[in-house]
Amino acid sequence: MNEKIAAPKNAMTKIFTIIGFLIILSTLLACISGIVKERESFKKEVSNSISKTWGGIQTIDLPKIVYEEKNVSQNPKEKQAGDIRYGYIYADSVETYADVEGVMKQKSIYKIPVYTAKIRQKGKFKNKYLKNTKVILSFKVSDRKGFISKPKVKFNNKEITDCSSYQCSVYLKDETVIPYEIEYTLRGTETLSFVAGGTFHQTQLKTNWPEAEFTGDFSPVEHKNSKDGYTVFWSVPEAASALPINSSEEYENMQKYTVNFIDTVDNYRMTDRCIKYGFLFIALTFLAFFVYEIINKTNKHIHPFQYSLIGVSMLVFYLLLLSMSEFIDFGFSYLIASIMTISLISFYTYFILVHKQDKKFSLSVAGILTAIYLYLYITVNLKELSLLAGSFGLFVTIIIVMYVTRNVEWYKES
Repeated sequence: MNEKIAAPKNAMTKIFTIIGFLIILSTLLACISGIVKERESFKKEVSNSISKTWGGIQTIDLPKIVYEEKNVSQNPKEKQAGDIRYGYIYADSVETYADVEGVMKQKSIYKIPVYTAKIRQKGKFKNKYLKNTKVILSFKVSDRKGFISKPKVKFNNKEITDCSSYQCSVYLKDETVIPYEIEYTLRGTETLSFVAGGTFHQTQLKTNWPEAEFTGDFSPVEHKNSKDGYTVFWSVPEAASALPINSSEEYENMQKYTVNFIDTVDNYRMTDRCIKYGFLFIALTFLAFFVYEIINKTNKHIHPFQYSLIGVSMLVFYLLLLSMSEFIDFGFSYLIASIMTISLISFYTYFILVHKQDKKFSLSVAGILTAIYLYLYITVNLKELSLLAGSFGLFVTIIIVMYVTRNVEWYKES
């Protein structure tokens, strides 16, 4: 028959003390999270610095014909700059092929995703009104500093050489259907977007990048992964997209689909995920020590100050992880920080808390902490499944605590 164990007299006092420590440590966790955000903002500044010379976030506009509308006043003396208005004929169809090579560009201690994209667009214009007039073929991008070669343009099956930046001067006779083809190489940072509106769009993007986020107004209709990267395909019918009112409309107000080239093991993102579970795992560690106090037969108690030292040492884990991950791989940083923290708490338990009298408990602490940090690493790498894993892990923990404390007489004081 199992022997009943009486709870110590100061059990409730100890519980409230531990809760108080957890509240204080939660505040300190929030401060560490603020440090992560601050370091992340430094990385963003580096990203902005790189984009100024490499090429920023790129948005590829719709190809369009720009023409000057006839002035209402026929008297040249009455013409003013504000009287000149422009009309637009957007491409009736746009087929885009993008071959994107992504790399990590390093500046200082930070690495930023950048890319070089070979863009080829083709399609056709339908012209019903313009005859014998000079117009502009425009294929605007958001940051023209990203151009690293002169665009090659074919308009109405003829190569066009009269081009400046992302626009070319062309002459319309009486064509009603005008094919076009545009090729250029563009550099950018982190994000590549394609504007959609009022016409049929097809875009095929191939890249060596291991993973990306797809955002914007339209999702890909096909996505294929391979060992060399992935291929993604969008198809947007005219009925699904809205034509921009005029060319002065800002990119962010226009419908588009976007690829975000992300760092799959971004150290700041991963550290922040770990911090979100910080309260839970500090609480579990405190729970392990508290349960030891309850069930041990030697009435060996742990002082609140010793609880605070253990809690602070677990907070330092996140600072170690953050600082080391800025220089080495996140996985190695996590391993080193975990070993340092587990060793510190285990040796402190063995030499200070139990005075070498209970080697079994010290080994148990090391095992519990190893399981906690291993479980944390697996959880933060599961991404969408992290909540599910965390919920089941917490449920299993409750089962273990219930089993270990099954013989404690909470109303019977020792």
